[in-house]
Amino acid sequence: MAQWIPVAGIACLSALLAGCPSPDYPTCKASPVSYAGGKCSAYYYQTDYGSGGVTTQAMTDCLVDSQRLGGNVVAFHTVEHGIGLRWLDANTLEVAVPDGITLESQRTKAIYLGYPLTYKYRSLQPGEPEFSGCSPRRSKGST
Repeated sequence: MAQWIPVAGIACLSALLAGCPSPDYPTCKASPVSYAGGKCSAYYYQTDYGSGGVTTQAMTDCLVDSQRLGGNVVAFHTVEHGIGLRWLDANTLEVAVPDGITLESQRTKAIYLGYPLTYKYRSLQPGEPEFSGCSPRRSKGST
């Protein structure tokens, strides 16, 4: 059965996981990674909702048959570490997550309008750039 989620739905998935971020919350987004000839990119973001509510979440963003689709890959509730993302080929995303963290909504595959994606997990090691995360900050317009 094909699964697909419009990009507008990504915000809803994020909201279900940790609430809906507003400009008041410190947030950051890592640069997206893509594979030449692939239909998808991937990125992670981090948000600190205050009162101990924090989220680090990896997402995909795909363009398949002129439709923009995407969804959650994995999430966890700390901003101490980021998520390493690297495309091994046009359909396989390597996802590096830190050891000892409880993973939420961990997916191993997705299908967007017949375009299959596989997620292969490995341990994110100290010294890798993503290990420290992207350091959530408040937007310039918030107080």
